[in-house]
Amino acid sequence: QRRRLCHTNRNYTMICSWYEAPIYLFFAPDLPELLYYSHLPAIITALIVGLFVFLNNRESLLNRVLFLIALSFTGWALINLISWTNVDTRILLFTWTFFGVLQALISILSIYFIYVFLTNRPPTIYTKLILLILILPVLLLATTNINVGGFNLDNCDAFDYEGVAFLTYYSFLGVIAILWIAILLISHFRKATIKKRKQIILMGIGIESFLFLFFAMVYLGSIGTIADYYENSNMEFYGMFGMTFFMVMMGILIVRFKTFNVGAHASQALVVALLVLVASQFTYVKTTTSIILTSVTLILTAIAGLIIVRSVKKEIAQREEIEKLAEKLRRANKRLRKLDQMKSEFVSIASHQLRSPLTSIRGYASMLLEGSYGKLNQKAREAIQRIADSSQYMATSVEDYLNVSRIESGNMKYEMMDFNLKEEAEHVADDKRQEAVKKGLLLTFKSDLDTHGIVNADVGKTRQILHNLVNNALKYTPRGTVTVFVHDDKKKKKIYVDVIDSGIGMKKEELEDIFGKFERAHNANQTNVTGTGLGLFVARKMARAMGGEITAYSD
Repeated sequence: QRRRLCHTNRNYTMICSWYEAPIYLFFAPDLPELLYYSHLPAIITALIVGLFVFLNNRESLLNRVLFLIALSFTGWALINLISWTNVDTRILLFTWTFFGVLQALISILSIYFIYVFLTNRPPTIYTKLILLILILPVLLLATTNINVGGFNLDNCDAFDYEGVAFLTYYSFLGVIAILWIAILLISHFRKATIKKRKQIILMGIGIESFLFLFFAMVYLGSIGTIADYYENSNMEFYGMFGMTFFMVMMGILIVRFKTFNVGAHASQALVVALLVLVASQFTYVKTTTSIILTSVTLILTAIAGLIIVRSVKKEIAQREEIEKLAEKLRRANKRLRKLDQMKSEFVSIASHQLRSPLTSIRGYASMLLEGSYGKLNQKAREAIQRIADSSQYMATSVEDYLNVSRIESGNMKYEMMDFNLKEEAEHVADDKRQEAVKKGLLLTFKSDLDTHGIVNADVGKTRQILHNLVNNALKYTPRGTVTVFVHDDKKKKKIYVDVIDSGIGMKKEELEDIFGKFERAHNANQTNVTGTGLGLFVARKMARAMGGEITAYSD
């Protein structure tokens, strides 16, 4: 790439003697300052991130492909360094043939990498076949004259003999990769979750910037040198920075989204990569002041990096502990749901079994009170009446248990139809009036309707809701009145049934709790000790299932 003078030694090895031979293969004097600053940080950053990702999760296909991209880029950057620094023509001619192969590999692996990133699985067999067909010409022709047909012993380079068609083809693979990856990212972005969209944006910016910078700068540098537009191909230096930027994006994905699932070691890799970037400034700083400032910056970066690594380790340990606890809670919650389901099934079976004997008890008690088995004295009638009342209460409780079981299992059926809500509410008030009289309460019915009072719901379930609400009012009203008031709002197209009582009242914070399962107000037992805490729960569940609502207010 540099214009060198050459001579032949005794072993017939062509040596370019215009410049000194490199130390340790890569390091030679009198080279462009940007050479090492562009190559070494990019190589080390790619290797560090790629290696850490691979070693921390070798089973992950995504991690393995990223590591292969890093290796391919590292190989290209190393042979590029050799071509700039070496004076042995045997080494130069040998390494020159690999430029196209490694660039083609970077293109194909990048497409493969994005497929795995987006779908968590390899591409289809047809996609793999297309990728193989695209790279096959490069692999087959790399060692032929179509790639490199000779070597310039005066200039000690192969630019004059490099196949332009071959160079253009493997560079065009980079263009194909850029377009293919863009299409994949856009198509998956539309149907991705918000979290995945953020990852796609970061990944897209990183890999597309890398491919564009790398292929554009390398191609322009090579083709310009071949055509004698440029003295040398140092334009390709700027393509190296694309890899560093790409690895920065991968670092953000690792730390923020745990994309590669590598744990705490990722932070160590990123800190080391940052130190390498800072230290790389020593490749071109010349003044004492610059060296001192770079050294201080490097020390401060190392200290800050150490603090960050410790902080990240601690955070990851806490996060893993939380995840373990969350998993235990999830299993416990699953077990509780199963137990709750078993309990509901048991309650359902037990309730069905209790229904038949209760029906018999209520039937015989009713027949005894009616005199079907002869006239009973007063004490006997009182005893049988208590049996009838208790069996009625037990039957109501059994029905509540059955309803809870049906609601929780999703087996509650609703037969929707049009009916007059005012009439149904009035019938319920009439049915419960005798019970109110026995308690010394006044149960009244009022209405104020601007419409006919027609609603669409399950008439049986609506009647049961009204019964539960009136029962609740009668239970917790020691004295006074209970009023059933039906009214409407034509603008809102709503009909309301208010059950108003002069009962014991509730605290404000209890108004919502009483609609929970087995929930009762704090002072409920002072007035009524027979409540199960299911009536309002069942009523609200039914009302909501039919498009209605139940609320409570208390003075």
